[in-house]
Amino acid sequence: MVTTDEEKHVTRYRRPWWKGVRQHWPLLVFVFFIVLAALLYSNGGKYRVMSGTAERVVENVASLESARVASVEVEVGDHVDAGDIIAHLDTSVIDAENAVQKERIVRARLEAQLDRLTLERQFSSTLQDAEKALREAELELRLRAVEHKALTTEIERLKPLLEKKLISAESLAEKNSRESILSETLKLMPDHIAALAADVDYAKEQKISALARMDEMKESIVSATDAQGEALKLLSIRRDGFTLRAQQEGTVAQVDRQPGEVVEPGGTIASLLIKGPIRVVGFLPESDLSAVVIGTPANIYPTVSLKDTGVITGRVIQISPAVYSLPERASPIRGQIVRGRRVVIALDEDANLIPGETVSIEIESSLFGPVSLTD
Repeated sequence: MVTTDEEKHVTRYRRPWWKGVRQHWPLLVFVFFIVLAALLYSNGGKYRVMSGTAERVVENVASLESARVASVEVEVGDHVDAGDIIAHLDTSVIDAENAVQKERIVRARLEAQLDRLTLERQFSSTLQDAEKALREAELELRLRAVEHKALTTEIERLKPLLEKKLISAESLAEKNSRESILSETLKLMPDHIAALAADVDYAKEQKISALARMDEMKESIVSATDAQGEALKLLSIRRDGFTLRAQQEGTVAQVDRQPGEVVEPGGTIASLLIKGPIRVVGFLPESDLSAVVIGTPANIYPTVSLKDTGVITGRVIQISPAVYSLPERASPIRGQIVRGRRVVIALDEDANLIPGETVSIEIESSLFGPVSLTD
């Protein structure tokens, strides 16, 4: 091959390496993302992140009966202690029931006393009449006996006079007739007196029996009034229930009713956030059920309170025994239903989280085995 003079004078230079790399930048970017994905995958196997909420126990102050709200004694944000009055319900209806019940008790007692007095007076009058008739019969018997004795003596005295014809026969016959009547009367009077005595005994028995029945009626009336008294106590207890009080110390989170509104049974008047440690409830998707056991440490990242509290540490203290449909916030795709377990986490120290705020929970899962409900 013949080389020309021009080719002899051409100088050849080596091309820089970095220019070749720039030409193949798509391949380099692809390799970079492959390495990054591998790193993320390896670290992702060690940690799990789930969403959750900061929760605090809420007490709903509610009415047990339908009533009108008379007054509300608290406002949102007020601190209340156990026993503090939250609201008053209108007691006019129950007060009317109470008054009617008391009137029934008083009326029942008065009617029982009146019936007892009437019956006792009736049988006492019957007994008195029988005893009076007996006394009169006994008195009459004694008088007739005295008269018969005197008349017999008189007849014996007049018989000699009649024989001497000093008196008329008619006069002695009249006295003999009277003596015969008295004699027959004296024979009948003991039976009559015995009958009257039996009437007296019967009247006494009737009175005793009536009083015994009245005592039984009194006991039943007392039982009835006692039952009505218990009803009054129940009304009093119901009336006390118209004053709604806080059961525990806390802060008023919401006032749902205003004076003048009618609340149904179970209707909430106000909601209280109970004082105490806030717990964190996480939503563990079904695909990560093997990531958590009781005692698993967790790092909690609040959404609202992060600047004030920083990252908070805690431990899993409870795992729901079954799989449920989780809230929508636990789903990475809006509207998609995610199933899993609720995980309760106790904080290692008190933190000023806002109840209800969303938190992210990071748990280190590579140290633990599958979930066991017996843990």
